[in-house]
Amino acid sequence: MTPQNTDIPHHVSPTSIAAAPFAPSKSQSTPSAIIAATLPISEPIRLPQLPDPHTAWNRNFTLLAVATAGVGIFFGVQLTLFNNFIVDTFGIDPDELGAMEALREVPGMLNVLLIALLARRSLSVMGCVMLVIMGAGLMAYSRVDTIVALAVFSFIWSIGFHGWVPLSQSMALRFSPPGDKGKWLGQLRSVESIALLTAVSICIITLRSFDYAGLFIFAGGITILGGLALLGAKRQGHLAPEKGFVFKRRYRLYYALNFLQGFRKQMFITFAIFALVKVHEVHVDTIMFLVLINQALVALTSPLMGRLVDRFGERAMLSVSYLGLIPVFVGYALFKDRSTLYVLYCIDNLIFFGGIALTTYVHKIARDEDLKPTLSMGVTMNHVAAVIAPLFGGIAWYYLGYQVIFFAGAAIALISLIVSQWVDPPNQMPTPAADAPPTRPHTSAWPPSPEDPPN
Repeated sequence: MTPQNTDIPHHVSPTSIAAAPFAPSKSQSTPSAIIAATLPISEPIRLPQLPDPHTAWNRNFTLLAVATAGVGIFFGVQLTLFNNFIVDTFGIDPDELGAMEALREVPGMLNVLLIALLARRSLSVMGCVMLVIMGAGLMAYSRVDTIVALAVFSFIWSIGFHGWVPLSQSMALRFSPPGDKGKWLGQLRSVESIALLTAVSICIITLRSFDYAGLFIFAGGITILGGLALLGAKRQGHLAPEKGFVFKRRYRLYYALNFLQGFRKQMFITFAIFALVKVHEVHVDTIMFLVLINQALVALTSPLMGRLVDRFGERAMLSVSYLGLIPVFVGYALFKDRSTLYVLYCIDNLIFFGGIALTTYVHKIARDEDLKPTLSMGVTMNHVAAVIAPLFGGIAWYYLGYQVIFFAGAAIALISLIVSQWVDPPNQMPTPAADAPPTRPHTSAWPPSPEDPPN
């Protein structure tokens, strides 16, 4: 995780966007098409140099990427060390872990109230505040000596993280160009994965020298610096007024999918690595290498996953994700071989692009003034489930065994697959008032052009 998801990984509708370098239209994207479109000519043909997607980033998106890298460092240390830390230091049991994780997810339930209070504040400033809270909470891990203190500081950094998720989604959508939302969101997830990968490498090299406490301080400090970078972002004008709270029937499918995703995601995030450590007695060094390999794969594939969402649509990609998760959960319940479990863990993260698809989906169907509060409501629905899942999951593990958790996760993935078949952005887009000018540019991302494949 992360986070976003977040249950992410890894944004508001762009009504004022810094112009990207030249990129030919879909119908003129090949040299032959460009030549054909410009003949007859009397001067030598000079074909434009297509920009690298990363160098094409505008200033604001670049600063967002820096902050996202800070979040990657945070979770590179927290995810890698946390389960071994709590087992080695406190000998924690599954029911205690479930209760602590449920408490940690409570800020996600209250996220919509937080965003309502911050509705007219600067996204970048509030993003900075959230990352400072997040980093400070992790740094405090270095001083904990009881499970209660650990739960309190986990709750504190969770406030920052769950405030960060919808803010970062809003910024990413606002700072990225029309038509390439999925691709740029994928690149942002790749940045976070590379940073996470770097943090895991640092853990492997320095754990013996700095122990758990030193690495928690390091990661928290980097997260705070990433938040401070956002203070350099330029504010964008001419944006539609935003509402503080939105709960509408037209977004019910988005809410439902976020609820199901939160349930499934939290089942795996809370108990997958914990099962490796507690049940299969996997050492911290192996966990670090597992996370390292996993994040390397995620970093390499995330931009591709974002482009696939743009190309094939949200319904198709959500279906592939949920369909692939079913055997992953069943395998975690049935297999004892460690190598097989390592592979299943990596597969879960590789096909976890549902967050990208849900973000681009709501961007297509939501009105400008609804987008940020709707994203926030999605986070809230996600975390209503995320509070329930570890609490009852820990109790179920204690009385029925760990397998029941993963069978439940497979069932949730199946239900998600069924529900996702109602995702249909072209027929669910808002109808603007007849006398109101459009606030979004008409692009292949909103609404989709006739050339775009159906979902």
